[in-house]
Amino acid sequence: MTVQDILQGAAAAIALLGAAPWRLLLATVLFLVVAEGLMFIPRAGFVLKLCVAAVLAVQVLAMLRVAALGEPPPLAILLDVSWLAPASMLVLWLCALVPFALGLAALAAAGGRNDVHYFFGNVLRDAPPSPRAFLLFKMAMHAAAAAFTFVAPGIVLKGYIGWNALEQGLVAALLYWQAPLALMLLSMAFDAFATWLPKVVPRRTGGFVTLALLLFFVLFMFAFTYTLSAKAFGI
Repeated sequence: MTVQDILQGAAAAIALLGAAPWRLLLATVLFLVVAEGLMFIPRAGFVLKLCVAAVLAVQVLAMLRVAALGEPPPLAILLDVSWLAPASMLVLWLCALVPFALGLAALAAAGGRNDVHYFFGNVLRDAPPSPRAFLLFKMAMHAAAAAFTFVAPGIVLKGYIGWNALEQGLVAALLYWQAPLALMLLSMAFDAFATWLPKVVPRRTGGFVTLALLLFFVLFMFAFTYTLSAKAFGI
């Protein structure tokens, strides 16, 4: 996959979002509200957040699939997991939790063993890791998650199930490594920007700007992942 292919994928992602902008935007809002809301559950919040987000992400990709076919994607798709085989859900959870575990390992290796407890405590009570440590954690997660870029799209676009979805997704990531690399670098750049912004603007303003940018960034990344995956799987 060439640089031109990736740029074409970005342009196609923007065009795809234009097919049903408000529905896809609302789907992204619901995705973030549900996923981030679970984080506030004591002890198990981060694990639940990742597992639920992994399943919801597939549903958003399914909405994009409908939009790509020229139909308005119903929001009800977000709630319909009946088409997902139990083995596929297990694979999606694995793809979410392995990067999480490696992120925690990187945090602990950097001397943040006490910071690791934050992810299994109470986010309303416990002090989070420093911005620098949190950024390290996220960077490690993004690097680890890159290998699984095409697993969820393979389920949506090709109908792969369970371990076959994992195998085919890993093979696609190896063959078309430029796409996972581009997505990884974009995610890392956004997190670095979100960490830097509060240092130069008032905290409240920075928080509002980051939240607004996060919404549109996540929406674009869903669409960009879809278009790059369509290229990788020959759709």
